[in-house]
Amino acid sequence: MNTHKHTQIDVRTATRDDIRHVLGAIDDTLVVKILSKKPSFADLSDAAIWARGDGDAVARDQSELSATALAIAEMLARDADSAPVDEA
Repeated sequence: MNTHKHTQIDVRTATRDDIRHVLGAIDDTLVVKILSKKPSFADLSDAAIWARGDGDAVARDQSELSATALAIAEMLARDADSAPVDEA
């Protein structure tokens, strides 16, 4: 009996539309920087989860982020740090 859980990982290359779908309305410059990393859809999803502060969800499935996902997560963190604060 096989007790291993099979997880399907989306390794197709992420597109501009994928980035917009996963990350929402982000600056075009950041989209271009992310695309330059040629991330898989899984890299993009993992980076978005990690950047949201839910890294433990990624860690349950794998021990660490891929280098590409980590680079994207760092870009997202820098972008969030430089975003203007809404003082409503």
